[in-house]
Parts: sequence; C-alpha cells; structure tokens
Amino acid sequence: MKKITLFIFILSLSLYGCKNNEETYHLSGKINGLGEAEMILEMVTFQKIESIDSTHSDAEGNFEFVGKVSEPGFYRITAKDKYWMLRLDNEELVYNAKFDDDLLTETEVLKSENAIAFQEVINYFITKQNELNAFGQQFQATQIAGGGQEELMAIEQEFMAAEKAMKEELKTKIASTSDPITGMYMLSAFKTAEDLPYVKEQLENYAAIFPNSTYLLEMREQIKANEDAIAQQKAMEAASQVVAIGSEAPEIVQKNPQGTEISLSSLRGQVVLIDFWASWCKPCRMENPNVVAAYNKFKDKGFTVYSVSLDKERDAWINAINQDGLIWGNHVSDLQFWNNTAARSYGVNSIPAAFLIDENGVIIGKDLRGNALEAKLKEVLG
Repeated sequence: MKKITLFIFILSLSLYGCKNNEETYHLSGKINGLGEAEMILEMVTFQKIESIDSTHSDAEGNFEFVGKVSEPGFYRITAKDKYWMLRLDNEELVYNAKFDDDLLTETEVLKSENAIAFQEVINYFITKQNELNAFGQQFQATQIAGGGQEELMAIEQEFMAAEKAMKEELKTKIASTSDPITGMYMLSAFKTAEDLPYVKEQLENYAAIFPNSTYLLEMREQIKANEDAIAQQKAMEAASQVVAIGSEAPEIVQKNPQGTEISLSSLRGQVVLIDFWASWCKPCRMENPNVVAAYNKFKDKGFTVYSVSLDKERDAWINAINQDGLIWGNHVSDLQFWNNTAARSYGVNSIPAAFLIDENGVIIGKDLRGNALEAKLKEVLG
C-alpha cells in the first residue's frame, strides 16, 4: 500500500510539472472602435515596462494573444497611444473595452476571477482619483477668485480627509483580497512614512505566497530607500542643531590631495571659513572668486579657508583648485561625493555651503556669500 501511495504521489508531481511547463495565457477580446491596429502586450512593474508580445486587431477590434508569462502581475495592452491595464497569469482571459471609454466604465473582464477583481480595483482608483482631483481644481479656482487663506486651508483639509478615508477603504479591500498581486497594487497607494509599518506587515504576508515576486522585491527596495531617506533626514536635522550659530564646530579630519591629513582644529587661533564645494558644482565655482577675494583681503589679519570638497575624482578636484586659484593650503576631501563624512556631520545637503568660525572654533556665521562674507570678516577682524 505504501509503495502504491508513493507511486501515485510521484506521478501526481510529474503530471503537475508537465502541466506547469505547458501552461500559457490565452488573452482575447475586443476593443470596440479600435479597428485594425498593432497591439503590444507589456508587463508593468513599479520600476519598468517591458514588451512581451504583439499582435494585430482585425477591422472590428478583435484581438488574441497566446504565450507564457514569467509570473502573475500587472500587464497592459497598448494600441494607438492608449493602454488598458489588466491582471494576467498563464490562464484564459477575455478582455472587452471601448476605445474612447477612458474611464473604463464599460470594460468587461471574463474567465479569470483574479483579473475581474483587479479590474474592480482599477475602476475604484479611477473614481477616487477623479474625486481627489476635484479638490485640486476647487483649490485653484478659489485661488484665482482671490479666496482667503482660511478658505484655501478648508479645501486642503477636505482633501486630506478624503485621502485618509480612501486609505481606510483600501485597507478593508486589501484585507479581503485573496490575490497578493492585486493587494500589492493597492499597497502602492500607501507612500508616507506613517504608512511604512502597515506596508511592511502586508508584504510579509504576501512573501509567504510569492516570495520571489518582482513586485514584492521592488516594493521592499523602495521601502529600504524610503527608510534610508528618513534616517538621513533625521540625521541632517540633528546635525543642523549641532552646527547652529553659537555652537562649537564639529571636528573634521580629512586628507589633502597629497594624502596628508589636515584637521580643522589645527587652525585654531584663526577665523576660518569652512567651505563645502565641488569641482562639478557650478554655483560653487561661481562663488569661488568671492572666497578668493575675501581670503586675499583678510589673510594677513588671521583669516583662512578650510575647503571640503564633495568630489569623487582626485584629478577633477585638483584641476578645479588650480583653475579657480584657490591658493590656500587647507584643501581636504574623502572623495565620497555626497557621502562625505564631514558634509554629513554638518548636515550639508546642498552646496555651496559655508560655516564661519572664530578663533576658538565657535560658529559665528553660516552661508555668507560675496559682500555678506566680507562685511562679517570686517566686523570680526576690522
């Protein structure tokens, strides 16, 4: 009995494997009003669109695609600069629509329960997007009509309330759907930092079913990028408190073009402009003549410049120093581009950026440009 049971089990696996190898999609239907046209079937992910098949519709708009998809997902049919989204797997699917029905109110999806449920979600998003767009139109019309701030804020609050209500509705829909693909499509509407815990929880549920889904992997990648951006923003906000006027400038120790370390603290006793710049930064290069002029005017009174480059190529950095006549010796960089450790500790997220410190290393000015820098140096050094 055990041998017979084992044989049946192995046979069933064999048959299942053969079935998978032979599974194909059979996508057919009619786009009323399309006429004869080339039609492209494309896979749509959160990061790319890839063509996977093509066909031609007949004079009545009838079409047929037959093939095999690598995974269940979001796909679209494109023809004559229009497209129709659908959920496709290796199965039979009938998709009927009207060419001029941009709101998809008369779209008919047959044969696939998952595709039918996905179409309902598409229609839901179209309806909700139109409702949310109406608030934007109302806001713009009120602005043009000279509406007051309170009136505009009231419209904005209504919009936020509608958006919040939509997310609650989507959570209910996500909880009730049995299809992770449609679930992930709905999850894409949750984009704020506050949404991240909910999205991550849902993805863990879907990972048990489709662990290698392109959509799952892309959403995880996006979440990681969002979390990194949030962490970086918090770090910069914290750094901005550290480098407030009146606080002591954080230490910097980086190497000059010759490989010798120069510390910011080694310049104590002088008034120092900590100048964050880069060879590739056009506004920085335009500001450099002002820095050179200030250096030449006040260097004999105890002023110097400590230049921190956000370059990543040593030769470009050296060439810019020579081209712009940055004749002071305090040029440093770790050649890590925006990941420059000094820039991160000072909360620098755009350049040029500058911090003026006194003889004791205390910050006495920030982002002083041109005449403003010269005026401050005159005040401090006479």
